[in-house]
Amino acid sequence: MRMYKIKYLLLMFFCLFIFVVISAAQEKIKIDFDNKASIKDWEFIDEAPKNLGDAGPSTWEIKKGPLDGNSLFQGSNIWGSKADTCLMGTFAIYKAEKFKEFTIEMDVFAADNDGMGITWAYESTKKHYRVIMINDGWPEVPVDGIKGPFMKIQKRVSDDKPWYELIEAEKGITYKEQTPLHWQFEVKGGEFKLTREDNKVIKGSDKEYEEGYIGIQLYAQQGHFDNIVIENTWAVDPRKKVSTTWAQIKKDRN
Repeated sequence: MRMYKIKYLLLMFFCLFIFVVISAAQEKIKIDFDNKASIKDWEFIDEAPKNLGDAGPSTWEIKKGPLDGNSLFQGSNIWGSKADTCLMGTFAIYKAEKFKEFTIEMDVFAADNDGMGITWAYESTKKHYRVIMINDGWPEVPVDGIKGPFMKIQKRVSDDKPWYELIEAEKGITYKEQTPLHWQFEVKGGEFKLTREDNKVIKGSDKEYEEGYIGIQLYAQQGHFDNIVIENTWAVDPRKKVSTTWAQIKKDRN
């Protein structure tokens, strides 16, 4: 009887561990901004004044717009760099938790033809990745030699010139202005992939920055963002859940 009980408990522990790992990896966060209190999980960060041509400040807020009800909106024309050679400006960073591997999707509405994109593994203005796109033929004299329109994946390496290292670029790619858009983005094993509603895709890879916050970055762009869904695809640390539920199983058996 004692051996049977040990085997039973071991089997239950194994099943519990598998369940917790899978459930932790599949947990989804849904943000629709209909509840204005949802803004409390976001931090809004502008580039340092030395890196801005239009000093802003940014004007992030929740307001009703062209997407589904309320959305996160930025209405200023904040841009940098000071010489306008690199697309910089402002960030909206989701600070509720950090992510290592994940998927994120969101609805987007661009009022202008300037820069916008997703940032991840964000620790500061000088340490993060980004995927960014622009319709305008800008920068006129780009620090990396690539003028818009484009989509780029880049790694931020400094708060000084050249600011970013180029990982990948797709030249001549534009997006639709003044109409709802949809982005799907994935990070897995140091591989990055953005898929848009028009089936345009950009991929890249880099493994230096492993974990950080997720957010949005804008350059001289006024835009709405809504219906954000983040799925953690990395089993963060199931030990706490396992220990709590394991204790309950042992209690129920005794």
